[in-house]
Amino acid sequence: MTRSETTKSMKPDSVKLSDQQYQLMQALWYLSEGSAKSVHAQLSHLGLAHTTVATILTRLEKRGVLSSHTEGRERIYTPLVSESAARRSMVSSLVSTLFKGDDRQLLAHLVQESDLESGDLAEIQKMLAEADTAEANANKTGEKIND
Repeated sequence: MTRSETTKSMKPDSVKLSDQQYQLMQALWYLSEGSAKSVHAQLSHLGLAHTTVATILTRLEKRGVLSSHTEGRERIYTPLVSESAARRSMVSSLVSTLFKGDDRQLLAHLVQESDLESGDLAEIQKMLAEADTAEANANKTGEKIND
């Protein structure tokens, strides 16, 4: 049995990654799949040791975030969780932890604490209006909108 066959896939809604893990995952999402060597090369600007990259990839695989297979003498890693699912999970965790689960408090915090210009606020209002329209259309057709 290969290592990837013994790894349980992580639920997309329970992904929690450190900054370093997220950076490695970004490299893999960009590459679609890759070895520790290719991920290391993609992140050369971070100054991480090759062994550090390899260790983090192995740990992410054990957690079910990645799968792997062997090609020659290298392990090739493939993301099992999409970037949007990871981002959604991590933001949900942030909202739960810092804002007691209230998305509106997060939005209020971002508006109050950021140096937004009037054009930025107009763009946010446009995005909210588009989301409302999409939700209303989905409700008419019985579709589910991605959060």
